[in-house]
Amino acid sequence: MKQQIKQEQINEWKEKYGQIYELPVEDKVAYLREPKMTTFKHAFSAMQKDGEMTFGEVMLNELFIGGDEEIKTNDDYFFAARKELANFFNFDDAEITSEGNNSVIVIGEEKCTVRVITRQDIKTAEKKNPSAKPFVTQEKLFEMICIKKDDVFNDRENASIRFPLYQAIEKLQNKKVATLKKL
Repeated sequence: MKQQIKQEQINEWKEKYGQIYELPVEDKVAYLREPKMTTFKHAFSAMQKDGEMTFGEVMLNELFIGGDEEIKTNDDYFFAARKELANFFNFDDAEITSEGNNSVIVIGEEKCTVRVITRQDIKTAEKKNPSAKPFVTQEKLFEMICIKKDDVFNDRENASIRFPLYQAIEKLQNKKVATLKKL
């Protein structure tokens, strides 16, 4: 039987955490807060060390704020919940337009302008992340190439901006298409 959470509890969570999600799994329900970039960093670090299953465990454990604990502990519930966590990666796509030698990245209503990315920029960003922590190289690269930005780009925890931003930066690095052919 699903745990019944009162609306006043949900309102308290919203005040404390921001966006709240309900994750029903059959006869159980979990309540999750919206992930921040720190959550994704922890999950990706765990995945690098211990594999994909750990990614789901870390995400669910860090985001869980209430509901049926069995969703975290019982494999039948956990596997279904883990699959649904992929929905946290559904962000708006960034639009990229050229402005002279620079590129304008637009995510929703927010925009930033970046200069051309060089091989040296990437090497420098990688050196600033010697332990290869997830997303740190992208953060450092963005800091180096950003010419101007809306205030929302200052929030490193905003995953709905950071993921599309990092994807756009990746696209800017790979404008040409290469195909290796065996002869």
